[in-house]
Amino acid sequence: MKLTDEQINFFVTAVLRLPQGKRQEYLKQVDFLIKRLEAKIKEGGAFDVIGFKKTGSLVKGTVLKPRGEDGVDADVAVYLDVSESEKGDVGKLHQIILKLVRAVYPQKQAEDFEVQPRTLGIHFRDSGLDVDLVPITPIPGQAGYGWQPSSEGAEPIKTSVDGQLAFIKKRSDSDANYRTLVRLAKKWRNHKELDPLRSFLIELVLAHIQDVQGAAPSLEEGIQRFFLYVAQTKLLQPIAFPENGAKPKFPCDTVVVLDPVNASNNVALRLTDAERQEVVREAEQAWERITAASWCSAKGETIEHWKEVFGRSFVIEE
Repeated sequence: MKLTDEQINFFVTAVLRLPQGKRQEYLKQVDFLIKRLEAKIKEGGAFDVIGFKKTGSLVKGTVLKPRGEDGVDADVAVYLDVSESEKGDVGKLHQIILKLVRAVYPQKQAEDFEVQPRTLGIHFRDSGLDVDLVPITPIPGQAGYGWQPSSEGAEPIKTSVDGQLAFIKKRSDSDANYRTLVRLAKKWRNHKELDPLRSFLIELVLAHIQDVQGAAPSLEEGIQRFFLYVAQTKLLQPIAFPENGAKPKFPCDTVVVLDPVNASNNVALRLTDAERQEVVREAEQAWERITAASWCSAKGETIEHWKEVFGRSFVIEE
């Protein structure tokens, strides 16, 4: 039997989406953090920080409800006043941010901070919120653009937080199911432990499918065509967007998904061929399961197929 949007949305609301009002609560906490950081900068102290902007899945509206002891992740871009030669010095950029954060939260313990390859994480124990502070060096003469450190130690990557947020908003405005499909795909990714399939990559693949095929007719068809696209293309069909301008040429033996704000940035660059093959295998199996489920006459058998794709927490009713 086919599942209705109402049935699938029951699962999304019960298991995947933050409780009513919780997203706004987290966003307010992020706003409060930014206000405290800005106030400290105004007091003086040469912090070399010139601005902040919320970004990531919490702002995009695609964040998943945390499971177990995991907290909610929020991303904040931190714009730094450093020289062109220092834009790739991740250690220095982290120290600039850490100096400011410690000035605002001197009582925080060392374990509340986590230095990652390109971000500085802060954990708030009371709320369970984890904030990743992403250093960005503005590019003179290119409003909204900046250099973001690479997590692989490579050259910094040109990016635009405003541009990426506008890209996602445009797709979600064009298809009311877009954000829900992103959540479903992320849940499948997590259930199958396909960690290299980054959230931004999922967002871009779904955006490309929407650009080519139009808005998803239903949630079931939307997630089916996501799995089918991955299975059929094997992720070896380069993806570019109207925002990129003329479609660049790339080799067909690697995964290429262009960043809509920077055609020189292949978002899928870190996905190895072995990882690609694993994602394709799981997508093939997921498509087969959802397709088989649609032909089942019994509800219980249908749900069992969906549970194989999304985990034992999949439910469609009380």
